[in-house]
Amino acid sequence: MDLNYLFISLTPSWTSVAMLIGYFLYLATVGSILPGKLVPGATLSDGTRLHYRCNGLLSLLLLVLLLGVGSQMNLVSPTAIADRGLELLSTTFIFSVLVTLMLYLVGLNSRAKSSSLKPHVSGNLIHDWWFGIQLNPEFMGIDLKFFFVRAGMMGWLLINLSVLAKCVIEAKLSQSMILYQLFCGLYILDYFFYEEFMTSTWDIIAERLGFMLVFGDLVFIPFTFSIQACIHNQFLLPHTNLSLFIYEL
Repeated sequence: MDLNYLFISLTPSWTSVAMLIGYFLYLATVGSILPGKLVPGATLSDGTRLHYRCNGLLSLLLLVLLLGVGSQMNLVSPTAIADRGLELLSTTFIFSVLVTLMLYLVGLNSRAKSSSLKPHVSGNLIHDWWFGIQLNPEFMGIDLKFFFVRAGMMGWLLINLSVLAKCVIEAKLSQSMILYQLFCGLYILDYFFYEEFMTSTWDIIAERLGFMLVFGDLVFIPFTFSIQACIHNQFLLPHTNLSLFIYEL
């Protein structure tokens, strides 16, 4: 691949920024208003417990439905994510760096005494930025740790579906792509069906929110786990009667 082309592809655009912000705004809005089971988290060292509204499955299905309708009405492009994959990767990475710097600065100046927000400062800037200072930081009442992992898992599916749409439009759909999409889709749906169990995982109950978790949730999960789909789309896609048939539909 030409390095100049790669550099241009990785350069964030205002469109990729708008897509990322719109995605986060959607998750923040529906996560707060859609019905869902209110699950108590683990008991923290000070005896308090956070509560999590587990409506991720409903949020995901509604988002896919809205995007599907928008695509049919030519309001959104079903291949928008696949077409701007590298842009979105770099935009999300920059967002992760900026967010964790803000978390570091806010945590450093926090005087909170609760287990969720009490700052744990080692004095090593790299260590504190990487591993985080606060256990469960919030923004406008949204638990950021739970929010980011939800965004990453949904983002993985959205990337896959956009690559799938690109395969269908370009008449490149293969059996391996279909199987990949089915298995990943089942895995992600299973995750959100049992989302309440995420509240008892080590990441939620013990890890402070720093670059390691933010990057892992927002960048590593969606963009690394979807590499198989991108490889299939670029290199392993023989033209099949099945893909041509679906494209004609």
